[in-house]
Amino acid sequence: MSRMMILTEAELRQIVALNLDAVACVENAFRALATLPVAMPPILRLDIPEHHGEVDVKSAYVPGIDGFAVKISSGFFDNPKLGLPSGGGMMVLLSAKTGQVEALLLDNGYLTDIRTAAAGAVAARHLSRPDSAVAAIFGAGLQAGLQLEALRLVRPIGEARIWARDAAKADATAARLREKLGIMVRAEPDAAKAAAGADVIVTTTPSTEPLIKAGFVVAGQHITAMGSDAEHKNEIAPA
Repeated sequence: MSRMMILTEAELRQIVALNLDAVACVENAFRALATLPVAMPPILRLDIPEHHGEVDVKSAYVPGIDGFAVKISSGFFDNPKLGLPSGGGMMVLLSAKTGQVEALLLDNGYLTDIRTAAAGAVAARHLSRPDSAVAAIFGAGLQAGLQLEALRLVRPIGEARIWARDAAKADATAARLREKLGIMVRAEPDAAKAAAGADVIVTTTPSTEPLIKAGFVVAGQHITAMGSDAEHKNEIAPA
């Protein structure tokens, strides 16, 4: 085996940031998927219901790129009660020419977090109104803050509402984002009021019951349902 590089989460945080370069990278990946003969097998998902957990294995090969990655991504949604992050994982980078392992990315889910937030920004850039200024974020975890941060890279967001089932967590997340981003961010305990008047709504939860009900939204609003990544999850009412 050739020499293999190992990068830790701390090192990857120095290399990769949530910025317009990351958004452009994810946008180019979507473009490649739509226009090139990309090889992307179905996601392998392992559910561990007794611990409110899931593990996904994902990979793809884009023609013309020298390497490809295989990612193991976990989500154990009771972890915050244990003082642990809900997301985790790692990636293996292999040569597309020889199949040799070239790098091990011990990112603990960091690269997935950045990629997911950047994907939300890509969606908003192409699907929301250019003058969108008010955001409603459903959820109060790590991705809630990253989605708002990414959204502000592509839209002039000056106000945000945070809704979560845990009101104390919503308050804490709103205070943290208000200080970090320097904009008006407040917790809104009423889901309908959180959505009312928002230009962009982002849902960031593993909910199996709809959070956005019929009648919450009006023409012109954009919704990114980030958390609905499996058939049993449903953040938006079918109506």
